[in-house]
Amino acid sequence: MNIFISFKGGKVLKLIMNTSPFRLEQGYDLGFGPSVYDTMAEVIITFQNPNEDILFSYTNWDIELDPHIDYFIEQSACFFHSGIIHDPDQSIAHKVKEVLLHHYEPKCDPKSIMALQDQLMTQFKENPLNELEEELIRKIGTTVHEMQTIYTLKDRDKKTQSFVNNRLVDTTSTWPLPYDTPVNLKNILWYRANSKEDILRSFDLTDWWFTCVIMNRNTTVENYNYFLDYTEEHREEYDGMVLYITASKKRHFKDTVLPRLIDLLGDKLEVVG
Repeated sequence: MNIFISFKGGKVLKLIMNTSPFRLEQGYDLGFGPSVYDTMAEVIITFQNPNEDILFSYTNWDIELDPHIDYFIEQSACFFHSGIIHDPDQSIAHKVKEVLLHHYEPKCDPKSIMALQDQLMTQFKENPLNELEEELIRKIGTTVHEMQTIYTLKDRDKKTQSFVNNRLVDTTSTWPLPYDTPVNLKNILWYRANSKEDILRSFDLTDWWFTCVIMNRNTTVENYNYFLDYTEEHREEYDGMVLYITASKKRHFKDTVLPRLIDLLGDKLEVVG
C-alpha cells in the first residue's frame, strides 16, 4: 500500500520511498548552496542516534592517474597564455616566471633575475602558443594545473587540513558510490562531524555535495547504519538536488527517522511510496 502524506502550502522536498536507495528530492525553491546549509545539517542530524557518529568523506585523488591529465595540462597552458587564469595574488604568474627562467636561462646572474623573468614572460605572452616548444608548454601547463587543481587534502589551505585531520577516524580505499571506482582514486578520509556546527563548517571548508555515513561507534565505515549521498541531477524527469538515502535497516528509517523528518520539514515535505 502506498503512503502519501500531503501538507498545505508549497512543497519543495519530496521523499520517494518506493526506490532503493530512498530519494529526498530538494527543489530549487528551497534554495541552493549556502542558503540550504542549515536545513541540510538538520536533515543529517535526524539520522543520528545516541552512540552513533556522523562521518563525512574527503576523497584524495592521484594526479598521476588522472585519465584527463594531458587535456587539463594543455588547456591550462592555453588559458594562462591567453590571460584568462584567475590569479589575483600573482602566485601562478610567479611560478611560471620561474619555469621560463629555468628553461631559457638556468645559469643567469642572480642580480638580473627579476628583470629577466619579466622579459621572458613578456616574450612568452607575445609569441603564438603554437610556435613555442612543446616541452616548455607542458612544463607551464603542468605548473598552472597543479596550482589551480585540488587533488588531495594537502592541496587545501591549512584551516581545512586541520579541520579534517583533527577529526579523522578512518582511511579507506573502497569506493562507496554505486558506480565504477574512478581509476585515479587514491583514498578516502572519513572524519567525524557530530554537531551541527561541525557539519556547517564541513560544508564551508570542503564540499556541500557531500557523502557521509551514520554508524555505531567502534565499528567500520562499511558497517554503516545510513549512507547519505547529496548530489545534483539534471534529467528530463527531474532537475534539482537529491539526497540518496541507503538504510541498512529500512524499518528503522520508517519508524524512527521518517517521523523526525516530517517533524523537521513540516509542510515543505511530501512523502511518497
